[in-house]
Amino acid sequence: MQGKINVIKKLKERMPKLHCFLIFLLPLSTLAHPGVGIVKDSKGNIFYTDLHQVWKINNNTKTIVVPNVHTHELFIDNEDNLYGEGGYYDDQTERFFHYLWVLQQNGQIDTIVGMKEAYVTQDFSLARDKKSNEFYIKRFLKPHSDTNNIYKKTPDGFETIFATGNFKDVNWLHPQEDGSLLYASGNSIFRVDSLGNIRTVSNQLINSNSEKDVLIWGIWQDNFKNVYVAVFSDKTVKRIGLNGSISTIYKSNENWAPLHGTFDNENKLLILEGSDNNDVQVITASFISINTAETGQSGSKVLPLVIIGCIVLVIGLWYLKKI
Repeated sequence: MQGKINVIKKLKERMPKLHCFLIFLLPLSTLAHPGVGIVKDSKGNIFYTDLHQVWKINNNTKTIVVPNVHTHELFIDNEDNLYGEGGYYDDQTERFFHYLWVLQQNGQIDTIVGMKEAYVTQDFSLARDKKSNEFYIKRFLKPHSDTNNIYKKTPDGFETIFATGNFKDVNWLHPQEDGSLLYASGNSIFRVDSLGNIRTVSNQLINSNSEKDVLIWGIWQDNFKNVYVAVFSDKTVKRIGLNGSISTIYKSNENWAPLHGTFDNENKLLILEGSDNNDVQVITASFISINTAETGQSGSKVLPLVIIGCIVLVIGLWYLKKI
């Protein structure tokens, strides 16, 4: 608990305009947090949460599709059904109650798991892969918490241990389309492959005197498997290339900070941001061309084309001077 209080103190020192944004309750802890829910369906529609409702963006038009729900995460399955959480915190009993809902393709909202007290049993997780397998850590499960394993549960309810390690400081799990899973711990990013093997993606994401100063929210990747990280405490989005190189590709303005991101159907980078006024917005970031050093073989194929283009440009300029 004291460590989490220290995080808030550090944020107040480094980002005085952002500390007020940390007011949403994280059950069973003193640290509040905003959501990371932003997803895209097969048609290119974008859905995101502001912790009060779920919004849909279609052709630059925003509409509320699920009202009055407090969900931090969102999941969309292969049939474009959207899943999220609802619930409330009881101050008197200090207990959190939640339920699982789904927005069907036809616009109908149904309850999948009814209202129940959270963290008593492992009822559901919104960290899911494209096969609808659920991933979770029993970090807050009472009285039998477990921070040594990441669990995987199939759609038919079969639970297995997916990976074993030290996960006591892990807040979010981010399953990827290639079957791997990304997570942050302190100032480091890790990947778990489909067989449960863990490897380090980056062990020093930002320069910091203490890992307690670092708050990381969303993690996602592009088609080249470059990893993108929303560093809330640094107000930046970092890209980690295949060779481990780290670059800052986006920085939030004024009192905003990045929460998560995704790519639309035109490969534009969309950033979910939160502010110290508890506002949420989705903006289209200026997409920075991927470094050839970061894309591996795909990037190396681009380099000759760039060189040829430069040669053609020089010859063209020389020819114009001659005439």
